[in-house]
Amino acid sequence: MTKLERLKIILDAAAEKEISWQNIKVYGYQYNYEVPFIKSISKFWFGDNVVEEYIAPLNEDSNHHNRSGRIKKSTEYITIHDTASTAKSADEYAHAKYVANGGGGTSWHYSVGSNMACHQIPNNEVAYHAGDGLEVEFKLMDTTLMGDNPTPVLSIIDGFYAIDGKKTKVSIPSVTFEKVNDKLVYASDGIKQTKLAPFGAIEGEKYQNITTNHINDAGIRIDLIDGKYYIGPTYYNATYGFIANRGGNLHSIGIETMVNEGSNLIRTWHRCAKLVAHLLLENHLGVDRVKPHHFFSGKPCPMTLRSNHLWDYFMNLVLIEYQILKDFSDVKITLICNDEAVDAEGLIQKDSFDNKIIKYQIKLEDKTEQCIFDYQVKIVK
Repeated sequence: MTKLERLKIILDAAAEKEISWQNIKVYGYQYNYEVPFIKSISKFWFGDNVVEEYIAPLNEDSNHHNRSGRIKKSTEYITIHDTASTAKSADEYAHAKYVANGGGGTSWHYSVGSNMACHQIPNNEVAYHAGDGLEVEFKLMDTTLMGDNPTPVLSIIDGFYAIDGKKTKVSIPSVTFEKVNDKLVYASDGIKQTKLAPFGAIEGEKYQNITTNHINDAGIRIDLIDGKYYIGPTYYNATYGFIANRGGNLHSIGIETMVNEGSNLIRTWHRCAKLVAHLLLENHLGVDRVKPHHFFSGKPCPMTLRSNHLWDYFMNLVLIEYQILKDFSDVKITLICNDEAVDAEGLIQKDSFDNKIIKYQIKLEDKTEQCIFDYQVKIVK
């Protein structure tokens, strides 16, 4: 099998066979809105990974306090957010300038919209976006359990994590009530948070009501290394009521995706997926290291992807882009389509709900050969 034939297998898997229009709800703090949404003809985006630089000044050169210049000890994750800003003006350029101008003390590495990916914080530096604090460096903890299940089930038994029903020696976060000035707040393993303790709480008292149901729905990091399970550092986020993972601020690259009204959401998510694939390869990470903000805090973010059950679809976009970039970066991939319903990047353009068959071709070229393959997709109501 030739190289181009191997690539065709991936493109075949990426090609949509039948797609339909649907309305999705977009969530924002200004307002929510509904918009017709349709997937592209392929999970591979025929657009380019282009990035504009809007690097924020260092704190020492400004009074912004959102770019300390602290160098990450490692990059473990790519964190996906959405801005929850639906105003028409809240595009990637507005958010890039917001971070470059101080960001209200917050920062993230990229703002990705339907027009551009904007870069604000150098990838090797810490940014303030994930909600898990800046105190705990990432370090895997030895569970002492042996096994061979790459996707084990995590639960809690008697205050300890359990893997596939077997109790480990790694305890769950210890949650207590501690005093900040004259107020009691939640603290996870001694690290104080901003959420106030419940009425009647006593300083130093332990919060006992943590169960398996408090584990965030994106899971806890478990690595299987040489037949033994290791767990990443965790904490209890009192604001959202979930056990979440450390490593979001100190060990990830944060990406905010735009959900502003009038933007092209599918194009934003394609652009983000292609950028993520590049970042994964640059940092020697697998696709499993792409995490929603929820993974690090319990916050329901990126809310529009998650609430419309599109997170798995987005991850499929990332996987296809990653596979092609990893093994076929030297192959030129060109979309050939004479149907005005499809643009040069493979996005459906016509606001039509009529049944329609779209035929197109994909041309593959490397230094030794070229091939053209035929495809079609059915658009249904």
